Amino acid sequence: MILLSAFVQSANMSTSSRVFAIIALLMFGRCIGGTAVDKRSSLVDKTGVLINNPVNQNGMVEDDLEDQIGKLVSQVVEQHLAGCHLVLVETTEQSPTFFAMNRQLVKVGQGVMMVDVWRLYAEDLPVKDQLMRDQLLQGLWGDTTLTCSALIIHLDNITDNKIASRFLEWCKVWRRPMTRVVIVGVQEGEASILLHHNLRNTIHTIYLALHDLTLQRLNFRQGHPLNTRLRKTVAKRGDKAEELWVYGRCLYCNKGEAQVQLLHRGNLTYGLHGVNLFPDQRNNFMGHTLKVSVLAYVPLISYEPAKEPGAPVVPQDSLNIRMLHIIASHLNFTYELREPLDNNWGTPVGDGTWTGIVGDLQLEQADFSLDLTLSHSRSRVIDFSRVYNHDPLIIVSLKPAPLPRQLALTRPFVGDLWVAVMVCTLVLGFILWVLQWEWSKVSGGRGIKIVPAFLYSWGMMLAQPVTALPTNTTARVLMGWWLLTCVIVITAYRSSLIAHLSVQSKYPPINTFQDLLDRDGWSWGSRPLRGTTFLYFNQSSDPDIQEIFRKKQTYKREDGMERVLAGGFSFLSLKTWVKIQVTKIYTDRNRNSPFYISKTEYPIFGGNGWGFRQGAPFLGQLSKVKQQLMEAGLLKLWLDELIQTHSEFNNVKRDGNELPLYTEPPESTALILLLARAYAKLKTKRGVVLAPPT
Repeated sequence: MILLSAFVQSANMSTSSRVFAIIALLMFGRCIGGTAVDKRSSLVDKTGVLINNPVNQNGMVEDDLEDQIGKLVSQVVEQHLAGCHLVLVETTEQSPTFFAMNRQLVKVGQGVMMVDVWRLYAEDLPVKDQLMRDQLLQGLWGDTTLTCSALIIHLDNITDNKIASRFLEWCKVWRRPMTRVVIVGVQEGEASILLHHNLRNTIHTIYLALHDLTLQRLNFRQGHPLNTRLRKTVAKRGDKAEELWVYGRCLYCNKGEAQVQLLHRGNLTYGLHGVNLFPDQRNNFMGHTLKVSVLAYVPLISYEPAKEPGAPVVPQDSLNIRMLHIIASHLNFTYELREPLDNNWGTPVGDGTWTGIVGDLQLEQADFSLDLTLSHSRSRVIDFSRVYNHDPLIIVSLKPAPLPRQLALTRPFVGDLWVAVMVCTLVLGFILWVLQWEWSKVSGGRGIKIVPAFLYSWGMMLAQPVTALPTNTTARVLMGWWLLTCVIVITAYRSSLIAHLSVQSKYPPINTFQDLLDRDGWSWGSRPLRGTTFLYFNQSSDPDIQEIFRKKQTYKREDGMERVLAGGFSFLSLKTWVKIQVTKIYTDRNRNSPFYISKTEYPIFGGNGWGFRQGAPFLGQLSKVKQQLMEAGLLKLWLDELIQTHSEFNNVKRDGNELPLYTEPPESTALILLLARAYAKLKTKRGVVLAPPT
């Protein structure tokens, strides 16, 4: 558990942090000089002790030297940390320097969140309640709307470094590379804290090294301000007591490795006016070598496999390699590409760990990956750059075959319309017979039998002339309206028949998963699913997708395409690979291909991006350069060029024959040619010249 003291003085403090601090103080307000914590008390009671009032209850009068240190820290805050969520961390019990820093920050109207770390580890009160841990961390870092956060850590001596290191590990500052860390301590030990592993990702870290203040600390803790003799002793030291060294942590200055640099040397009296405490050193990695985890995914990633597992691979021309080369040249770093040992993209194991590339990034065995599909579950354990490419899942089938010609006469109307026409014709015949029969009984004239009545109605529908009309007026009006209806129906049928005979109809194509399920006797498959593709099918709640996954067959990609050619089968694959393979292998000189690619695309993941280990300090700079390449249109240009390169037209022949394309059957083509020649000879005999006039 962490020791928090809420001191709300400014609007700069976030609302959630302010509410948390006020509630804590109202419920458990105690002072620093309070009694020790009862080991048998509950965790809530312990929290009451841990949240303290930062005001000095002893009424001590700090020495002027502490006030100068406090003014120095407030100057750093005003010039470099204005508007940031500040956390003031104390590692020593009742330090006058700490209170002086707090007092000076209050004077300039800066609100801070105070943390008494020394009490936490002195009383050995570990955080066991996860909910309380989350609440304390939220109070420490503020809410997600804050764009800037800073830690100001006070160290009175070298032994406090261990406490500070434990605190930095607990709050996981390594996950927040943009957090600014200001450490105020003694002259010795700056290298050990600045180069600590917990600060490995922190971009801006400075150490304000002061002269040894142990003498003032001891007298203050004993309850006595400096007496006259001690003040004279300090005064004899003169400027030495006010000497100031400012050290910074450079991420890559030591031949690509971290290094401590002296940024400034001066005096407390003159302060740090005009000193750049946080220089931006992210644009030059000084030849730092980044470890990259990759798997082949042509044309996005291509490389020559390593001879031994875990050895570096040799990159080949591909989209990500082009991007990486440009970015590495711009930021001055080198890289090593390695495959994950399990040759997997990354799926959860069940105990919080992941396999494949995601696992390498989670365990920090790699710095980033070139191509990794974005998903919500993966974003919990690693970071992602902006998506630069989308590669959806599509369905590959044979092109729809022509419908049988023997049914061409029935295609102009659908089944329901044919039923409606037949029923109306029969009903009309029956009504005509009833009218004539009733009229004959009343007038005594000649009636009509039922069979001729039906034939009259069918004859008009078939465009046959009516030889005799009914003798009564009502029947004649009925026949007139029916004749008009028949003209409309016949005209619509003839025009539709001409259209169907001109353009041959085909079976409907397969565009969706529902089409696969509705097609009788149809099967489908894909390559072995891995990564986000497996998660998409395995974790989906859509019943159609679950049914597709349950009945899916597994093939290698090349075997799956061959199976599609055999008919009655569809293959599920990513669009980029299909475009390359179909164009490269299954397309002839005339750009004809036997495959049909579904119009519906399934975006099974958020897109292709680069994955980074959590807290990677170079994520922002790499993403920035990549964004510039995207805005310049180079990524699209390169991808189209690579697809064209990998898809060079090959006049591929299969078993000595051209690629199987769905065309007119040979016997139908021969019959049409025979009829055309016979018609031409007939016209020629009648004197019709088929050749164009000259």
